[in-house]
Amino acid sequence: MRMIGEAAAKKLKTIPLSNDIVSHRIADMASDIEQQLLGRIRKSPFFSLQLDESTDVKKAALLLVFVRYRWDSSLQEDILFCGELPTRATAEECFRCMDHYLTENGLDWQNCVGVCSDGAASMTGRHRGVIKQILDLAPEAKWTHCFLHRENLAAKKMSPEFHEVMDVTVKTINFIKSNAVNSRCFAQLCEGMEADHVKLLYHSEVRWLSRGLVLTRIFELRKEVFSFLTDKKSPLAHHYTNATFIAKLAYLSDIFSLLNQLNISLQGRNSNIFFVADKVQAFQRKLSLWSKRAHEERLDMFPLLSDILESSPQVKISHSVSQHLSQLAEKFAEYFPEDPREGHMWVVDPFSVDPTENDVALPSHLESQLLEVSTDSTLKGQWGKLDLGSFWIVVSKEYPLLALRAVKVLLPFTTTYLCESGFSTVATTKTKARSRLRASLEATLRVSLSPIPPRLDLIRSKRQAQVSH
Repeated sequence: MRMIGEAAAKKLKTIPLSNDIVSHRIADMASDIEQQLLGRIRKSPFFSLQLDESTDVKKAALLLVFVRYRWDSSLQEDILFCGELPTRATAEECFRCMDHYLTENGLDWQNCVGVCSDGAASMTGRHRGVIKQILDLAPEAKWTHCFLHRENLAAKKMSPEFHEVMDVTVKTINFIKSNAVNSRCFAQLCEGMEADHVKLLYHSEVRWLSRGLVLTRIFELRKEVFSFLTDKKSPLAHHYTNATFIAKLAYLSDIFSLLNQLNISLQGRNSNIFFVADKVQAFQRKLSLWSKRAHEERLDMFPLLSDILESSPQVKISHSVSQHLSQLAEKFAEYFPEDPREGHMWVVDPFSVDPTENDVALPSHLESQLLEVSTDSTLKGQWGKLDLGSFWIVVSKEYPLLALRAVKVLLPFTTTYLCESGFSTVATTKTKARSRLRASLEATLRVSLSPIPPRLDLIRSKRQAQVSH
């Protein structure tokens, strides 16, 4: 600036960096973040993994893996790596990719205490599935079937009468939205009728929340939909004059909105088995209560359905609703057969659980330590002020063995939420217009998703100011 003047210096700052410079900087930051992460994991006594596979815009098969580990005074989550599979996303290829990365970076499978994935056959195959191969190398690890996927599977099955309503809804949406002219005309009709919305939503099986959102939107626009279908002389129009059909649509909108609320409550970072199990158990109890009330023809817990039945008292669907709720409760019991909290409630509240009770699954020497913890007034003052992971790390200073057992219970992931969010970032980052990224996709994801900041001073100190000299 002293040589060329401040005005010229400002002009130089406006010159954009070249693609290569930007990609090199991303790669440098990603490499530094990765080295910090690996150093932290090696110092952690245990770690757990969360994995999922998908394809990008170029149809490349990607394996995304996240890790949870202990660092300083808390449990941390981070992206471990994103690997591209050479051919198909088979169990052998997925495991080979993971094993290569862990071995190459000095991470021991023996320290892995948990693996979370969906229930795909390549993941859960009895003989050669990814999980089976991991558990062979990590004897202390336990597999967790993603709670989000289990909830989605439990909600899929419906009776023929409700399935017909869903089928008509999807056909209606496809008729309106698959044609550009129809879509524009429908939007104009909605504006003319002063509707709250002007568009319907597509239903997609792979999107967890789509069913509830789709049903609610089409229920809210049912009058506009009927008017449009009538103008187009569509045979679907007569369904929207049928009071029973509208009542069933209202019920499905209500129940899937409630399922969406459960799904959203299970999402997020730093969840543990106690938090998600509490949510699922509460919903299962609600299903039992709702089924009983529906059998008694009391449906006020479903606001949209309740409003429809008030205006159409001749409609009787209480029996169908009760049957569906009972079926839903059975499916939840099938997909959530065990209580993962059993024997571990002392981790949630060591001050109110009796260590001598049968549901405390601890060896005798740890029972003695738990008794000491339960009477430690100093630790009781810390409990409630910290999250569970941080609390037990504080306990580890005086009771290391007991705290280590508690941390092993808290470390495993309960959902593949981070992987799903990561693939959303992949879809945003690697579009058709940016399918040939200068920086590697893994480096871009690491810089985007990792909570660890790069050590810029260290990176700069290793770089020559003028690389051409």
